[in-house]
Amino acid sequence: MDFFFSFAEWTNGSTGSCGRLVSMHIVGLSNFDFDLRTGRVYTTTRSTLLAILSNILLVVLLVVYFTLRKDLTTTLATATKLQEYVFIVTTGLQIMAGLLTIVNRWRQRRKMMRLVRCVIRVYRAKPQVKRMVRWAVLLKIVVTIVTHSSLLELAANASQYVGPKQMLGLGLQFVTMTIMNLAISQHFLIMLLVRANYRLLNRELRQMIDECKHLSYYSPRNGVFMTKCCFIADQLDNLGRIRSHLHSIVTQLQEVFGLQALMVYTEYYITTIGVSYFLFSMYKYGDTNLRVTTLSRILVFIWMASYYLDALMNLAIILQVQGDEQKMSRILAERTLFAPGLDVRLEESFENTQIQLVRNPLKMNVMHLFPTNYSNTTAMISSVFMNSIYLIQYDMANF
Repeated sequence: MDFFFSFAEWTNGSTGSCGRLVSMHIVGLSNFDFDLRTGRVYTTTRSTLLAILSNILLVVLLVVYFTLRKDLTTTLATATKLQEYVFIVTTGLQIMAGLLTIVNRWRQRRKMMRLVRCVIRVYRAKPQVKRMVRWAVLLKIVVTIVTHSSLLELAANASQYVGPKQMLGLGLQFVTMTIMNLAISQHFLIMLLVRANYRLLNRELRQMIDECKHLSYYSPRNGVFMTKCCFIADQLDNLGRIRSHLHSIVTQLQEVFGLQALMVYTEYYITTIGVSYFLFSMYKYGDTNLRVTTLSRILVFIWMASYYLDALMNLAIILQVQGDEQKMSRILAERTLFAPGLDVRLEESFENTQIQLVRNPLKMNVMHLFPTNYSNTTAMISSVFMNSIYLIQYDMANF
């Protein structure tokens, strides 16, 4: 099966001749349909009602579960209070992230539909990108499955007794985490498509620059020269239009997924601090307090490896798109090496493309609170290390 189509359908429950996959409707994340073959994005009574019923059922079950279960830390009965607090905060954050993702999908429903239309339009213009991204999509699917399955098995293994209430709690936690991670996967897929198109544009731009260098130094007869210059100018104008469409997709993506991005950063931040403290607790308290078995240790390290690999993939695709935009600017800067005498229209096309990059640069941020770049990522990692040290020092001083 084609990985790109299967993942695209799976991430939003595409219907029509491309296939009908309703997994996103079942968990309540998707509340509309689309057809990849025709590019049609539409709402139906079925998709709307299914999403509403799924959302209501999830909220009701969460209320019932937290009402019936008074003690949220029975699996950590011999743990310290600080360990209990860290466990409650990380678990509560995951559940809240899933619920906020659902609320945001209803609030941003129209914007999400416009975004999907733009994505399908760009994909249909260059369908060869599916060959460029299939292995990245496959790796994303495998890593996501390993992360979820190892975490679910770890939670079940940590419980001494798995009764109906415990199963309900694990199931609800798994569903909310799945909702959040499916939203992240949608973001990853769209950014992967954007990056593949940027790579194609840079490849085409490199060919244009090389051809223009040859034309500027070894100009053929006037008729051939003018024909080649006009052809390259048309290609350059088309490149500028495609780049503008990609910029629009990224801008809409930040608006639609802004809240999810904030929750993802917060989850990674808090979870990493919690994981650091958990590893310290394993070293300090051993197996007595945390009931850590050999199987639990193996599952923990499998989950950590897949969880942070997934985080690196999500971050890397954003930084790579920014790098491709900068590479485009560097390639365009080579026009200063042309010998004088190129066609005026071609010169204007190069100038307009450069002005477009300068006036409308690709900037990525999280709800306009902080940018997503190398320096901010480094600062965030440093902050995580510092707060992990503070938490460990607090444990050493008080427990």
